[in-house]
Amino acid sequence: MSIKQGLVYVFTGEGKGKTSAALGVAVRAVCSGMKVGWVSWYKEKVLATRLDLVGLEMYAMGKGFYKLPGDNASLPQHKSAAKKALELAKKLMKTVDVLILDEVNNAVKDKLISLKQITNLINKRGKTHLILTGRGACPELVERADLVTEMKKIKHPFDKGQKAVRGLDY
Repeated sequence: MSIKQGLVYVFTGEGKGKTSAALGVAVRAVCSGMKVGWVSWYKEKVLATRLDLVGLEMYAMGKGFYKLPGDNASLPQHKSAAKKALELAKKLMKTVDVLILDEVNNAVKDKLISLKQITNLINKRGKTHLILTGRGACPELVERADLVTEMKKIKHPFDKGQKAVRGLDY
């Protein structure tokens, strides 16, 4: 069966596992002979520098999480990084089978890029499958997606003051 248009997946919600789910799809796609591009808006710099899978190109483009503890970048710096991430995503979309836009939902919610810019990207995807991750996916993106999974937090160590664990959380 030949695919005429790529699918759009959205992994969203307050629970842990959005990026991990996207990574699982990326590994599955690479193992199936597909070429995968990964553009991260906020995080995963370590992942991008340490993971070496043939067929997976990863780019950490962000300046860290916007308006969270440890955020030392200005709004213009965050917006500039988001714009560069979007431009890279447009270029990669022409050369990959699967394009993961990690934390893009956050970037839209934080107004670092516009919803229109992402819907334009979706409209121009052709046969490329898109995966959008991040909290707070806009209803418009949820509506346009072929698959939506919401990660629901039931319980998290962070609620008890425990910090993220390297290797498990980042």
